[in-house]
Parts: sequence; structure tokens; C-alpha cells
Amino acid sequence: MKIKLSVSAFCCIFAVLVSSYSLAQKIDEAEEQNGDVLSIAKRPQKSLWETSVETTWLPGSAIRGAGSDLSMVEVKAGFTKRFRINPKVELSTGVNYSLREIDAPETARLPGSLQTLSLNLGGEYHSSDSLTLGFRASPGVSSDFVSLNTNDIRLPVAFHATYQMSPKLSFIGGVAYTGQNHSIPVLPVIGVLYFPAEQWALALGFPRTGVIYKPDRKTEVFVAGEFSRGEYRLHDTSVGADIISYRDYRVLTGAEIQLFPFIRLGISGGYAFAREFVFYEGNRSKMYLDGAPFGRLVVKLFW
Repeated sequence: MKIKLSVSAFCCIFAVLVSSYSLAQKIDEAEEQNGDVLSIAKRPQKSLWETSVETTWLPGSAIRGAGSDLSMVEVKAGFTKRFRINPKVELSTGVNYSLREIDAPETARLPGSLQTLSLNLGGEYHSSDSLTLGFRASPGVSSDFVSLNTNDIRLPVAFHATYQMSPKLSFIGGVAYTGQNHSIPVLPVIGVLYFPAEQWALALGFPRTGVIYKPDRKTEVFVAGEFSRGEYRLHDTSVGADIISYRDYRVLTGAEIQLFPFIRLGISGGYAFAREFVFYEGNRSKMYLDGAPFGRLVVKLFW
């Protein structure tokens, strides 16, 4: 299968929930730029520089009613630089780029790949030891990249607050404008983070939730659920629509291991279900896909 590079349209929503200083004492080291309540539970302490590459493989699954199969490969890559202005204010900037490649027969009338390239700009204000306020804007383009115009531009914006009620319990809340004008324009940013014991973390939230166990300082084992989605502008008229959206739900389990002081390796697998393509500004009906297992490999560097 020919591999192309593309980007996730929702990196900004995941990024908005990367931790506060008040949680930094719980579980150490840096987290990828697209964090959420589950990521906070894994590693709340943030490094000044971070980069990551993630690849997910979804093997062939049936296109319902079409008598053919479809497989996908997703690749996400990102880079983040943080600036600590003073003990209360922190700013960040970065770039995100990732892949959603689609391998389907021509009769399916689907694009070969869907891409997003975005610049991430964010900031956090630690008003007290227990309360952190934050924002993030991710201007970028999201399309099939057959050609580019101003209609491809998206400006997701998110605001959030993290409140630490006690050393073991924290709440995360906010709202995010996704930049997706058709599928899901606005999403809630919600979560509860609970540390019942030193080695355990329970992260309940949206769009990701899970349980993390740390048998030692270098290893994390987790079980999680996540909601995957993206909306893209199309320039290939053979698809029969101007906008396409992909979405599914996923359950997964895996582990992350610290190979070196600045490198972590993650391996996980799970199952994707309720999969569908939705078409807008055209004359096509939804396309439903059978569920499929998937595997994921992640490499993270931080310093």
C-alpha cells in the first residue's frame, strides 16, 4: 500500500487538556502535544520540547452493502515548544501533521488520503495552586490536498479550566470549537482525574477515557476508550461531495516504556466500531464500515 502523509483534524482538542503544575507531582515526565484527561493521568509534567510520531493500522473491513473491503493507515506527527514566562504563565507553539490514508476500490469513490496541517498556539495561566485556565488555537488546512484554497482553512479554538480539589481528585472542564462546520462544530471538554493509589490513575472524560497502572517509574499499562473523527474539504469531484467526515469509536489496551531518559515507546491494540463516512454538500448517503481490529505504535521524544 502506498503511504502518504496527512494530519488529524482534532489535534487541538486533545492538546487543550495537557496538565497543570498542580498534578506534576503525581506521575512524571512529558506527554505528547495532543493530550486530554487520559494524557494528564499518564504524565502531567511537561517538557519544554516535545515531538512524537504515531502510526495506527486498521486492516481490511467490509464496506456495508458494497461487497468490497477498505483498509486505513493513520500517521500523526507533531512538535511542541513551551515557554515558561513566569511561575504563573506558560505559552506554547507547535506544528501537527498526520495521515489518514484510505485503501479502497475505485467503485467506493473515496479519496486516497485526507490531510490536515495545523499550527498550534496555546497558553495557560495558573491563578492558584489548585486552578489553571488555558486556551488553544490551531489554525490550519484540512482537505484531500488535491488542491488548496481558502475554503480548506479551519480555526479550532478551545478554552479549559483544571481544578484540583485534593491531591487525589481533579476536574477538567471547557468548550472547544472544532472548526468542523457540518459534523460536530462544538465539543465539550470534560473530565475527572482520580488517583486512588500512587500507582493507579482513573481518567474519566471526553473524547478519551481510561485507567492507567504504573508498575514502576518507566512503565505504564492502560485500558482506554476514544472517539476518533475528522472533517475535510474535497477537491476531487469524482467523490460526489464537497465535504467528507470520518468517525468511529475505539477501545484499546497497551503499554508505554521509557527506553531512555528522553525517549518513550508505546505499543497498543484494540477494536474500532461504529465506523462511518458522512458526505456533505453533495448527493451521497452515509457509508458504513464493519468494525476492525487495529494496532498502534508511538515514539515520543522530550527534553
